[in-house]
Amino acid sequence: MGDLFSLKGNPQLDKENLKFSKESSYPYFTRTVFNNGIYGYVDYYDDKHLIKGNSIAVGMMGMQFFYMAHDFYAGQFTKTAFPKFEGLNWRIALWFISWFNKSSKWYLGLLVRDFEKAFLETEIMVPTNSDGSLALAFMESRIREMEESRIREMEAYLKVAGFEDCELTEEEQKVLTSLKNKRLKEYTIGTIYDKKELKNRPFDKRTDTRQIPDDTYNIPLVNAKNGDNGIMFYGHKDKFDSIEMSIDIVQNGAIATGNVYPQPQKTGVLWDAYLIKSIGYSDTRESLIYVSAAIEKCIKKKFSYECKATWNRVRHESIWLPVTSTGSIDYKFMETYIRAIEKLTIQRVLDWRAKEIATTKTVVDDSKNVTPLQQRSNSKQYELYENNTPIMVAEDIIIHGSLEVRLRNTKIEELLAGNLDLILMYAIGPSARHKTESACRIALGIKEENLSIEAVKAFESVHYIMFHYWKNSDATPFELTAPVRLVNKQDIPEGFLIRQEKDAKQYLLIEYNSEQPFNLGEYDILKVQRKGNSRYLPFVCNIENIK
Repeated sequence: MGDLFSLKGNPQLDKENLKFSKESSYPYFTRTVFNNGIYGYVDYYDDKHLIKGNSIAVGMMGMQFFYMAHDFYAGQFTKTAFPKFEGLNWRIALWFISWFNKSSKWYLGLLVRDFEKAFLETEIMVPTNSDGSLALAFMESRIREMEESRIREMEAYLKVAGFEDCELTEEEQKVLTSLKNKRLKEYTIGTIYDKKELKNRPFDKRTDTRQIPDDTYNIPLVNAKNGDNGIMFYGHKDKFDSIEMSIDIVQNGAIATGNVYPQPQKTGVLWDAYLIKSIGYSDTRESLIYVSAAIEKCIKKKFSYECKATWNRVRHESIWLPVTSTGSIDYKFMETYIRAIEKLTIQRVLDWRAKEIATTKTVVDDSKNVTPLQQRSNSKQYELYENNTPIMVAEDIIIHGSLEVRLRNTKIEELLAGNLDLILMYAIGPSARHKTESACRIALGIKEENLSIEAVKAFESVHYIMFHYWKNSDATPFELTAPVRLVNKQDIPEGFLIRQEKDAKQYLLIEYNSEQPFNLGEYDILKVQRKGNSRYLPFVCNIENIK
């Protein structure tokens, strides 16, 4: 890749220093894998931090590559690939991005400091002309072919879904033109929607959920998920309760707090989110979409990881909804409005397609002499794995520090993806144990000021804490009642018991219910016992390591 691109770390800007606005023109690129990696748009800041466009940016957390057409600013842990050749445009960038993203899982398995070397030494096959130059016209035409193929698939779907004709009805046109003058009324959310308490049977996330649904694991589960309509896992049909025609509110998560999703299908709850249903009205898919957008607009900026969007808080918030002449909620207006917006959105895609067909009719010339780029004899081969091929073997992952992470037989990609169930092992003597264990809220000091991405991911994946003194008979595990948070000392909430305070630079906030020990089944904590004085220090390991 180094023959074709250079890779540079981006000068980072904290988003708190920037002004975001829909009218602003500079994209702010972050580690997110959504919205082309763009968190939002900002005003001009300075030239020092401005990154040249017509380039390909990547976030170190998700390792997804995105084409950046215009100059942009960026947050931390991002890099940009700049072409060494002339002629890059968004279609040719897509051609390369498809290759880059094939290696994403491989790159995720590397330490951040090794990524640049691995990327530049990755070898791909590229088409060339007879003179050895890149066959850019071929690449562009190939992307056009794929676009056409996807559009044909979309047209088939639209026909089945009843959107073959996107012409607005007279009623839909009337709703759109009357929107600005439509009478609105303020409603307290808790007076028109109610939280539903689902009754799940006891479950184990590791065995009772899947990320790909099938006939058995077919209940979509809401949790602290950003994107994909709030769904990350599918639950066992016999373990998870579900309801239809509900609204999903994410109450927790560093990014997802305050996200609101319509859930017309049968849906269950994993954790960190809840479902609400209308009181006295049978919602439709369209009314769910409308009300979900209204609720999110109201609560998204009010709640955060530190101030969670619990129902006890959200139900007191207010939203504005259209009403009839008699003062009741105008559900028919909302449903017609959403249907009209859907038609307009689809029509824009169809119009774009018509324009593309009218202006470009590139046909791939099979007579072109296409040869692969020659590999460098002194470069390391990084294979581009397909999705159904194992991409990394499990290994022992050790992250040293004052709170050490020790994960045996674990894939680094699983750690970085947040797919692990980890446990914090807390060795403590009998004299101090009762006070600590019964506290229910602990602020555990960490001496490191700058943590690696791997360490942060490990701490975020801690779901249990085990108090012990290296005796299985005395060990007691608890399930955490809230996600682990990392804060400075001045930000520790009232009521937390501070532990390991000496030389601590920051603190992990750990919450659990001391009156409800968690049943982990059979375990042997001696499997992870360390030698010497270090065995008395807390550390993080995989639950499977003590089984």
